[in-house]
Amino acid sequence: MSAPSPASAVQSALARDKLGTLSLLHFSLTAATPLTVIAGGVVVMFAVAGQIGIPLGYVIIAVSLWLFSIGYTAMARHIANAGAMYAFVARGLGRVPGVAAAWVAATSYCALQASLYGLLGITAEGLLTRAGLELPWWVWALVAWLLVGLLGTRAVDINAKVLAVLLTVEVAVILMFSASNFAHPADGLSFAALSPSALGGEAAGAVLALAVIGFIGFESPTVYGEEARDRKRTVARATLATIGILAFIYIASSWSIITAVGDDNVVAASADPDLMFTLAGDQLGSAWVTIGQVLLLTSVTAASLSFHNTTARYLFALGREQVVFSWLGRTSVRTCAPVAASATQTVVGGLVIVLWAALGLDPLVHLFYYLGTASGIGLIALILTCGIAVLAYFARDRREESVWAARIAPVLAVLAMAGVMYLSVVHFHTLLGVEKGSLLPKLVPIVFAVLALLGAGWGLFLKRARPEVYAGIGHGAKAPLVQAAERAAVPVGAAGER
Repeated sequence: MSAPSPASAVQSALARDKLGTLSLLHFSLTAATPLTVIAGGVVVMFAVAGQIGIPLGYVIIAVSLWLFSIGYTAMARHIANAGAMYAFVARGLGRVPGVAAAWVAATSYCALQASLYGLLGITAEGLLTRAGLELPWWVWALVAWLLVGLLGTRAVDINAKVLAVLLTVEVAVILMFSASNFAHPADGLSFAALSPSALGGEAAGAVLALAVIGFIGFESPTVYGEEARDRKRTVARATLATIGILAFIYIASSWSIITAVGDDNVVAASADPDLMFTLAGDQLGSAWVTIGQVLLLTSVTAASLSFHNTTARYLFALGREQVVFSWLGRTSVRTCAPVAASATQTVVGGLVIVLWAALGLDPLVHLFYYLGTASGIGLIALILTCGIAVLAYFARDRREESVWAARIAPVLAVLAMAGVMYLSVVHFHTLLGVEKGSLLPKLVPIVFAVLALLGAGWGLFLKRARPEVYAGIGHGAKAPLVQAAERAAVPVGAAGER
């Protein structure tokens, strides 16, 4: 069994030892778009829930995802794969479920990234129209699309530096706005928002689902595991730090809005979609409204770039293992970026913008909110499946991990995420703001179930028709060795597990 030639290795290899803990943290935090979550998501949650328990919802989800991340990062110490959760499911539950997870993951991340162009376009249109430059939303969306597409083919550390600058300013402004809210209380500091009675009823499911979507991106450090320095430590540090930082920001910011408006008034005040910026304008001066909206624009652009990179690496991982088109596994010889997968994601994003513009659909409601929220349901299902895979993986061999990391925390995480998944699906109509019994809330889970079934069917096809490809599923950079061993009918041994 011979190793791949140097030329082919370069053509399918990601950059090595490029990203430290801070760089990984930049990718994960910008993907979560904290300013977008606070300025848009939190206000929507007050309106949807009709109650003040939003900070409590973030506490519940932060604890649930922290439990999930204990086992998730423990598994990441043993498996480095740009396909992350796809590879974890394949190695934990089997190759067929792994391919099913891959189809759901690639579709969800792709849809989530494309949905951001709706918010980006409409935000830029509003800002620049006031500046006297009147162009439709899709023009600005295409400008951002071009920028993201170009950066997606650059070296990964360059992307990290761009995101670092945007993230630093974004978080600083969020903290300043929150501090200002606490400094201007309507009725003094109240702890009612953290009371269990502040969050309940049907709306609780919608709140928890939106809270999970606000954290999406926390899992991305594992996607860059192959490109990280000392990945056995940096990936876990970045993942857990992301959850902690986002939890602090979301809890403090949502609580600050309640404090500034008052417990009894915040639901009614949430009718103003720009509530966060309105408060900043009243307290700090009207210029901060414009500053906040400009930073919202840069926040969404940064998130789009982060999710673009995540999606490209999932597609790259599938191409490298020949689960889908093998050309998706090609990387740039100069930058080691997954150029083929990145270009593919760029094309898909461009087609979405053109389609929405041609059909005259609302970029904020139909693109950003509907498509983004729908992709969130797919990612919640993916996180739950990955949690089960972590349990199965360590059930066979604890691999010197602690009982807490390999057994207890994953069990608690699966129970918590199963509850969130159930509530999200049952109350999805509330989340979308449509009537119970409407088609859309039923259609989204069905679409993801069909995607999973089609992925499983493709996995079974590979098992029968291309056993060497099937053998390498989930093995990442080692897949060519596993596939070569299968073709030669040689026991895999050190090349990887069957």
